[in-house]
Amino acid sequence: MSEEDQHKEVLVSALQTLGLDNGVFEEDNFILEKKLSVYLNDLIVKDFNKLISTLYRIDISQDKAVAALVENAKVETAGETIARLIINRQKEKLHFRTFFKNRISNDD
Repeated sequence: MSEEDQHKEVLVSALQTLGLDNGVFEEDNFILEKKLSVYLNDLIVKDFNKLISTLYRIDISQDKAVAALVENAKVETAGETIARLIINRQKEKLHFRTFFKNRISNDD
């Protein structure tokens, strides 16, 4: 799987986790990332508790999110920062799933 395909799989997974997966398979990665960051910016403003719940469900600590937000406050929006955290976490999950799937297959 190419890195771009893997990135798209991660983006689609993140959007599906958030319930934003309508028609995302046809869109390019830039648009998917933008859709994710806009949604997260909206949550910050309108439903912060849902944002915290979402981060918890995806397994991103509030402390990690706050640290990233402080570090990147002048270079990107909060939604972009949190989107990057989510994308990176989803990549980690995909990596571990693939690793253990291959490990189990090799043990047979």
